[in-house]
Amino acid sequence: MKVRIEVSSLASKHQSGIASYTRLLTEELSKTKDTEVHAHYFNFLGRQPRPDFSNLSVTVEENRQIPLRVYAKLQSHRKALAFDTFLPQVDLTIFPNFASWPTANSKLTATTVHDLTYIYYPEYVESKNLAHLRRVVPHTVKSADIVLTVSNAVKQEIVQEFGVDPSKVIVTHVPPDDMFKADVSQSSITAVRKKYDIGTKKYIFFLGNFEPRKNLKTLIEAYTRLPSSMRAEYRLVLAGGKGWNAHETQQALDIAVAEGADIVHIGYVDAVDRPALYRAASLFVFPSSYEGFGIPILEAMYSGCPVVAADIPVLHETGGDAVLYAQPGDSTRLSSAIQQALTKYPYTAETMRKHAESFSWDTSIEAILSKAKQLLK
Repeated sequence: MKVRIEVSSLASKHQSGIASYTRLLTEELSKTKDTEVHAHYFNFLGRQPRPDFSNLSVTVEENRQIPLRVYAKLQSHRKALAFDTFLPQVDLTIFPNFASWPTANSKLTATTVHDLTYIYYPEYVESKNLAHLRRVVPHTVKSADIVLTVSNAVKQEIVQEFGVDPSKVIVTHVPPDDMFKADVSQSSITAVRKKYDIGTKKYIFFLGNFEPRKNLKTLIEAYTRLPSSMRAEYRLVLAGGKGWNAHETQQALDIAVAEGADIVHIGYVDAVDRPALYRAASLFVFPSSYEGFGIPILEAMYSGCPVVAADIPVLHETGGDAVLYAQPGDSTRLSSAIQQALTKYPYTAETMRKHAESFSWDTSIEAILSKAKQLLK
């Protein structure tokens, strides 16, 4: 089967969670027998870094005629022409970022709808992006031959909100990159601590962008509620870039630090450094009000790092019975869960890894290709 994937999210120095999903999906498809993979990206005037698929059997296709931003805007208002007019024909084109694009040389299209934040928590979405999602997602769900999503929880939401046949929606859970499964040397941990100026103190870890749905204000307050002896032993390390509407989180952080809280924001971290950051952490906390799946939880599990997560259905799907949960938005309960985890975490590293290993790309890829073959008959 010939498959094209739109990978423009990978043509960037600082890559998002969607970029990570896109890269992993492309890699796994390229390893699949009898599957020919084409990776298309926009690179107007050659200004974007070329996605690196050097170790994979992937044909990279470059569009230098129009900026991605211009094409995406035209597409959002349904005024774009087919992006693949001059490209070879494929059986299936996958769009990993909410929107289906018009095609001329693809028999089928599949689009990933990662979550429905724009419906359930519109206040968490930037106004321009909110308007875009309201335009494109209903059309995408209707027009795409296959709708991909990253959890059963979101699949149920898509079926409920749009009334689509459940068989049209394929769940592709996102297992972590293999690098999180490998051993990390003490020298690597020491180097990463130095690189991000974390120091030698034990730390509680968070990884994700500063944006409202990540609920970092609650985490910061929960940390300040810890007993003074525990705060003296552990610092709070926040990793990730500043996303949309980060000012309230930044303000909460500035106030807490001014009052003496040992909290550091180390900013965006290179992907290769993440395994060492998890391995060095005493606890990973993921307090989001809403997520599509929650892959950082599995990354922490593979790294042997205990996890406290928000008590919401999708994170239960991710973490299963190997994570401690706390009511989202409740800093008192989150603080108590953190204390419990740091004092006596009830799950072993083996239990966490076994649960994380229950998610497989093989299952997801097989589901996508099987559905495509069924539709092509």
